[in-house]
Formats: sequence, structure tokens, C-alpha cells
Amino acid sequence: MFSKKFKTTAEIPEPSPRLIDQIIGQDEALEIVLSAIKNKRHALLLGDPGVGKSMMVKAVGDLVEKSTADFSPYTLLAKPNFRNSEKPIVESIDGEYKEQIEPVKTNMIKEPPSFITLIIFMLIFTIITSYITRAMPDVKLLGVVAITSIVAFALAFVIIFMTVFGAAKGQMGGGTNPLDLRPVVLYECKKRPLIRASAYNTTKLLGDIKHCPLGGKPPLGTPPHKRIILGAVHEAHKGVLYVDEIKTMPLEVQDYILSALQDKKLSISGRNPNSSGATVETNEIPCDFTLIMSGNMDDVNNLRAPLLDRIDYKIVLKNKIKNNQENRDKLLQFITQEIKNNNLNPMSYEACCEIVKLAQKLAGSKDKLTLRLRLLSNIIKMASDIAEGKDIAKMIKEMDIKEEDIKEIEKNITNKKPENVSVKKIGPINIVKIFGNKNKKNKTNNSNKNEMPKIEELPLTINSENKKENKDKKTKLIDVSHVKTIIDTGIYSLHKQVSIDYLKNFKRYKHISPNSPSKIGVIHGLAVLGADGMGDVTKIITEVINSKTPNTSLLNISGDLAKHSITLASALSRKLASEGKLPISTASEEDLDLDTKDIFIQFSQSYSKIDGDSATTAVCLCILSSLLKIPLKQDFAITGSLDLNGDILAIGGVNEKINAAKEYGFKRVIVPQSNMIDVIDVEGIEVIPAKTLGEIIPIVFDY
Repeated sequence: MFSKKFKTTAEIPEPSPRLIDQIIGQDEALEIVLSAIKNKRHALLLGDPGVGKSMMVKAVGDLVEKSTADFSPYTLLAKPNFRNSEKPIVESIDGEYKEQIEPVKTNMIKEPPSFITLIIFMLIFTIITSYITRAMPDVKLLGVVAITSIVAFALAFVIIFMTVFGAAKGQMGGGTNPLDLRPVVLYECKKRPLIRASAYNTTKLLGDIKHCPLGGKPPLGTPPHKRIILGAVHEAHKGVLYVDEIKTMPLEVQDYILSALQDKKLSISGRNPNSSGATVETNEIPCDFTLIMSGNMDDVNNLRAPLLDRIDYKIVLKNKIKNNQENRDKLLQFITQEIKNNNLNPMSYEACCEIVKLAQKLAGSKDKLTLRLRLLSNIIKMASDIAEGKDIAKMIKEMDIKEEDIKEIEKNITNKKPENVSVKKIGPINIVKIFGNKNKKNKTNNSNKNEMPKIEELPLTINSENKKENKDKKTKLIDVSHVKTIIDTGIYSLHKQVSIDYLKNFKRYKHISPNSPSKIGVIHGLAVLGADGMGDVTKIITEVINSKTPNTSLLNISGDLAKHSITLASALSRKLASEGKLPISTASEEDLDLDTKDIFIQFSQSYSKIDGDSATTAVCLCILSSLLKIPLKQDFAITGSLDLNGDILAIGGVNEKINAAKEYGFKRVIVPQSNMIDVIDVEGIEVIPAKTLGEIIPIVFDY
């Protein structure tokens, strides 16, 4: 299976810590992505979920951030626009910005003197005036007092007026806070960036202006240049912008990204029309980046044609690789690095072989291995959980601490004397509480006699049984049984769980009797329930009777499939009769003329829509059996598509279908010859490859 001999993965050397060395099976795509980034070309990655799109970009990003060639650090600053405050200025400067704090002259009026200052000033003025006027005659003194009163009244009026006017002006828009004039650092880029963003998050991608409930003009609210939010397109300047899940990207966002790609600059404005930021718009900010987008194969239909045309490289990632020694070793490398990266238990050699078999099944062929490595990673993690853990019943028992037990513990903590030691056992968990220290006297006085004694609690300790389990946990291996448990339960796939549940609950009610006596117009076909689902056996029943008003009645199948099968049955029955290959070659033309027959076709107890044409061989044989009144053997199940030449064509899900025939107890299963390269396990059932309809007639008809 592998080029290295080992008992457990612990014997295998640790994989390279570099993320780029841990990418499996995508060498060609990785080379193209590296070339695209080096030459500043935009790229689109398409592929099935879990084949390594995000991991590839992350690995390349590690290299990008370490690259210093043709890159100089820069800083983005936001400054106020004195001519138009709603048009803040975003400026890019080289290197790191160091703020220089200098006194800023403002147009605010200085505050008038305080009330205490005025009183002191008046007292000093009164003393000086009294000293000067003490020797004056009364006639002159009266005039001086009058003049002084008038001057004092005028001065008081001016002071009060300036106080009120200055306070009012301080609240007007013309007043400016010195802090509102300082630039704001929006972004410091010290190394070549790789910015990851989700396609659906418009603010993250394009930037925004924060809402200010008080308005944008100081000092009533936050000034516009302090409310700017940079978008990923701006942060990725001189670097790489990675946009994932392109299916969720709104069309208007695509237009903005297209503009950024073309102009290499994009302004920021408020995204919410009801926000105060809607009236704010910055100047055009540089955004010269390399764009990498990723998604599934059908997501490309969501992209606008102009944006798609701007993408230089369209890369389709592989979902399968050849099953050879080199690639099996790569899969072993993947298993090893997943165990190391997630701190899992080692895996046995047999379990690694089972992972390879699962990779074959997921690829649908024995000569292929799947590259849906995220799914394999999940299975390895779950198998490790089973290997090191306990069953659900045991975990519930350990965690089942009743509420009255908790209350009793709290009561013991508050009521026990300091010198006592209390041990309470709840299930398999021992809770140990130590109160105080016997060797120390408890010194108390009247002032603190009501205080609770200090309580020293030890952590919850696990009993000897659990200690033994924890000790054994380190040495437990992920064995083949643990992997098979995950596969058999199907907990790694929603479709498979639904299929398992369906078969488990419904299989016992199905009237399928394998290896029973031969019957006319009854055959067993094979189907697959859902993606990553389970194979199932379906009984197909047909009745053909003479009629003056020919008609076809369909049960549980789509019309296209039925018409296709009937047309093939009519054409092939005539051809086989003329070539003498039918069981009864003396059949008359009237017997073989389906235009004078009523045909009833039923997929018995099939309550889901049958799609695809893999049942056409079974339906055609069943119609011939009813038409010629020749019984079909019941010890086989069959799958395969037909063409007008009678050739049996390849179908999908052959391994799931073979496994279904095996589980129902059929002795034989007939599959297309071209699918034999995909068959993985033939143990327990005879697999018969078939090229044409004519060669299987002696095998299936009982005559």
C-alpha cells in the first residue's frame, strides 16, 4: 500500500512545517497561482469543497508576506478637508507616520475672566479709589463717584456681553477643537499584505463611513475623517486580495471591484443611505492589488462577464488523482500532518489503509483517490475521538451530577469546620474539599467572628478508574475499527446519514425476495440515494397487454426515463428477434409491436424520484420478459444504461450499487464492462461485467 513500512504513524518522520509543502495533489494549480502572484495577474480558483483552495491561498500568502522585493512600507492617513468637511482627504505616505504635536491656533474667543477675579479686581479698584479721593472736597468727590459709576457700569456690561457671546460662539460650527484637526492613521502596511475577505460582506470589501448620530461637524459630532473604515481592496494595496465564496457576491459589489481593478483606486462613501455617512465621500484611494477569487464550479455563473474577463487565470482544481504508489504516499503524508497539526493519537497501518480505501470510494473508482481532503480530515479527527474516548452512556454517567448533590456540596463548604476534610463521591468523580489547616490555629476576634473561615479548595480530581483511562489514552491508536465506525455510521455526511436512516427504517417493509423462483416481468434494479449516499435495490415490475388504444402508465418514475426505455425495448426487441438472439426467436411481428400494447411500468415501493438512465437496461429486459412471457431469474440485480445498438454504457455509483446488492443477499450483480475499472470490493458477491444486451440474455432469462 505504501512505500514505507511502519506499524503506526508515530514512526513516520514529521511533515514539513511549511504550509506550501502540505498541499496534496494540486501541483499544477499551485504553480499557476505562484506565477500569477509573481507577475501580478488575477486568478480564479474553481473546484469542489475541501480540495484545498483556501489552503493554497494561505500557503502562498505566507510566501507573499515574506517577500520584500519591489515593496516599500506605507501608511494611510485621513485628514480633514477645511474647504469641505464632507470630503475628507486620505493620503498615502511612505514609511511609518510619526505624529508631531504642535500648538494649534484656533478661532475660538478666549474665555472671559471668572467671577472671583472680577470681585478681587473690584476690591482693589475700590481701595485705590478710596485712597485717592480721601482728600478731595465733597463737591468734586460727587462728580468723581458719578463718573466712576458710569465707567464701571459700562465695563460690567461689556464683560457680561462678551461672556454670553463667547459661550454661544463656542457652541457654533465655527468653533474648532484642536484634536479634530489632527490626521488619523487608518492603516500601517509594514509587509506585503494578503487580505482575506468574504464576498457577501460589502463593508469589509469596499469600506464605509461610520454613522454619527450628532452629525459630522465638530464640535457637535465626530468629524468625517475620523469615521472612515478602510475596505479590503484598500488594505490589499501592493499585495493580494483573496475573496472566497464568490457565489454570495452582490452584483453591485462586482462593479466596484471591476472599477478598482481598472483604475487601481477607489473612493469610500457611506453604504447606508439613512446614515450620516451617506453624504461623506473620500478622495480616490490607491488600491493596486492582485485579485484571487475562489468558489465551486457552478459559482462562476454568478460573476458578471466584464469582471470575469478581467481575470487572467481560470484554474480548475482537481478532485481526484491516480491511485499509484506516489500518491498513496502523499495521502499518508496528509494523514501524518493532520495528526500532528491537530494533536491526535497515532494511527495504525491498517487504519491508514482503510483511509486509502475510503479515498477510493469517494473518488468512485479503485484507480483514483479523492482530493476532498477536508472530508478525510474530519473522518480522521472523529476516529481519533472514538479511539481516545468513552461511549456516550459512560460520558453521560460521569456528567450526570444532580442538582441536590450540588446543593449538598455548597452546604458542606459553608458549614464544615476548618479542620474537617470532606470527600463526596458523585458517580465516577471524587470531589475533595480541604478546609483550613489542622496545624494552624484559627485566630479570630469579636470583630470578625461572623466571617467565614478561609476555604482552600482543590481542583476536581478524577477517581482511579478515570486516571487509568487518561493514562491509556496517550497510548491508544486510531485503529481500523474506529475508522470503520465513522464510515458505517455516516456521521461525516448528511446525505449518507439520511440514506442510512431511510434504509434502516424502510428496508424491512420492502417486498424484495432475492434468489426466489423466476418470474415474468419482474427484475431488480440498483440506485444510489443522494450524493455521498447509499446504494439501494428497487423492484421493477412491468405488464404488457394488447390494446386498441395503446398507452403507457408510469409509476414512481419520470416520463423521460420511461419513454427512453420503451423506445429502446421496441427497437432492440425487433433487432434481437431478427438476429435470432431472443430466448424464443419464433416471436411474431405482432408480438413484438409495442404500438399495439398497453405498457405498465412500476418502480415498486420507490417513493423518491428516479432520475438518470442507469435503469434502462433493467427496464428493457423487464419489458421483453412481459412481452415474450419468459421469466427472469431472481438471483441477480442489474444496473447499466443502453444505447440503440444494444451496448451497455457506464453508470455512476457502481460501488454503492454493488454493496446494496450484497447487503440484500443477491448472488450476482451485473454491471457495465466499462465500470469494472471502478469496482473496489467484489468479496461476497459475483460481479458480472456486460458489454451488450445480447450477451446477458442467456444469463438473466430462465428458458
